Amino acid sequence: MNKAITIVCASSDSYAPYCGVMLTSLLSNNRNHQIECFILSGDMGKDNRQRFSQLAEEFSQKITVLDIDKEIFSKLPIGERFSNISYEAYFRLLMPSLLSDRDRALYLDCDMVVKDDLSELWNTDLEGYAIAAVQDTLRMRKKCLSRLGFDANDGYFNSGMGLYNLQFLRQFEFEKKVWDFVDRQYHLIVYHDQDIINCVCHGLIREVSPKWNMLESFLENNPPIVPWQREELEKWHKRPCIIHYASLRKPWFKECIHPYKDEFWRYVAISPWNELRPTFKYHGFKRFTKYYLKRLFI
Repeated sequence: MNKAITIVCASSDSYAPYCGVMLTSLLSNNRNHQIECFILSGDMGKDNRQRFSQLAEEFSQKITVLDIDKEIFSKLPIGERFSNISYEAYFRLLMPSLLSDRDRALYLDCDMVVKDDLSELWNTDLEGYAIAAVQDTLRMRKKCLSRLGFDANDGYFNSGMGLYNLQFLRQFEFEKKVWDFVDRQYHLIVYHDQDIINCVCHGLIREVSPKWNMLESFLENNPPIVPWQREELEKWHKRPCIIHYASLRKPWFKECIHPYKDEFWRYVAISPWNELRPTFKYHGFKRFTKYYLKRLFI
């Protein structure tokens, strides 16, 4: 039986530095565990592959790049609502077959920083569940529940962090069900892989604390979170275990004023991508500052 904590992420070559910073934070804060990381990519270049090897060697862990054919997902929507979404977002849907000898895997988006030991999350009881994840915001629930045909009290989960019960998913024929859903309900897909996962695994997702996927919206003064998570949020918002820079204003952009922006740069400095510097993405800094001031982070 595999004893390592299995981490999966997906990255294009252009996004590799941010993936590398996320993995640097993860490995830095999980030195007492055996970690194996799988990076799913459709175009990873030689330079970034070498840097991932350097990172693995530095922490005496294992990082493997798995090459995925983007054409598998070429008919699925990307960039229609979110310009930062690429085909790599769908690669997580292949995990049950890609990791056919693993019982579970922890999927993490690249725009994250891991601040804590992952053993508690990794050992979550998944008996009878396909995935463990964090509820998305109330704003997302309002947008998605009725559109997807869910009841008002059903869950809608953010796919940026997911602990996948791969053994269950293989028995469940998850990947077949994904393509059946795409064929029959393509018109429902707005939020990419997240809509697909929520629909295919409806009723089979275990809810975990927001500390494991601290979305930017959860840090607002009046966070749009489901009421039963509020106590957990109040406990963990000042010391989140996983920070998720989920908006378009990523910490590597100068416009970003995320309250935990400096955490990203802390790990940049000790990563193989330490030449990274913040850049402007948008024109009109005042417009984004005004947006943030309306939200007022806690």
